[in-house]
Amino acid sequence: MARRSWIALTAGLMLAALPAPAQAEEAFMVGRFPAAYRDAAMLLSLSIDRLHGRDGGALGFAIERALSQPDARGEVHFDLIGGSRRGPGNAEGVLSGAVSSGVEDNYWKRKDKDCAERDANKKCIKEVEKEVDCTRRVINLNADLRITRTTDGRIVYSTSKPLREEQSWCHGAGERPASTVEESITRMINAIAAQVRVEIVPRWERYSIRYRETPKGLPKDLAKRFRASMKTSERNRPGACQEWAAIDAAAPGHPSILFDLGLCAEAAGEYEQALAYYRRADPLIGGRGNEASRGIDRVQRIQAALYDDSERDGRR
Repeated sequence: MARRSWIALTAGLMLAALPAPAQAEEAFMVGRFPAAYRDAAMLLSLSIDRLHGRDGGALGFAIERALSQPDARGEVHFDLIGGSRRGPGNAEGVLSGAVSSGVEDNYWKRKDKDCAERDANKKCIKEVEKEVDCTRRVINLNADLRITRTTDGRIVYSTSKPLREEQSWCHGAGERPASTVEESITRMINAIAAQVRVEIVPRWERYSIRYRETPKGLPKDLAKRFRASMKTSERNRPGACQEWAAIDAAAPGHPSILFDLGLCAEAAGEYEQALAYYRRADPLIGGRGNEASRGIDRVQRIQAALYDDSERDGRR
């Protein structure tokens, strides 16, 4: 399947799963965004080496499971190599590291009130103060991880992920810890594995951006057309986009029209055209970090992800 075809297919399927928009003034879209560590994401195959530490094996398997999850296209990003094939020569990258964990219990007392006497209706008529024994448990888990590219030994991913969980309960009050130490460690391990995936695997994301609605500066007749077309944008976005293009031809350079046309192009996957509109709108809207400049950054990141996908596909 051609790249533009599967992009359109994936976006269409994900948009179909979106809930009905609450407001007509938003463009709902799907985009593919690059991983934070693009060099790591460019690897075709990955081997998970032994992670040192008591919980290293569990984290290694958790990362393996997280990376085995297919994306919106039903594809797994890395060819995961393990078992008897594991070794530097079998994969383009090797994930290694160490995991440390610790549990510390601190004891303290809490003052509670208890009923010492009740009346005939079992209503408390006398209270006494008592001390109950309590425990505060702190569980720490830290994973130091890196991915080394086997072709040249370059480190393409390096991270330290410290997690901490705290629980408190009092024995005399009949309280119990929210979870066992083993359950807490497992939860932390799965959280780290999920974070690793987010950092080294590109992602599909459903998002919505609000249209600019102000017609200020447009001639009266065009402003009326703009407001009317905005009301139809939910049920007929292509028609609204065509109307905005016509308004732009009649009164070029209006910041709201340019930005909204950028959203039209972005939603259609026409990213170069979207960039052109956002760049025209940016200085007209003004201010740092305005919606047009954010659009430029967003579209450039989408383009980077698509470029990386194309490069990886060319190496397969």
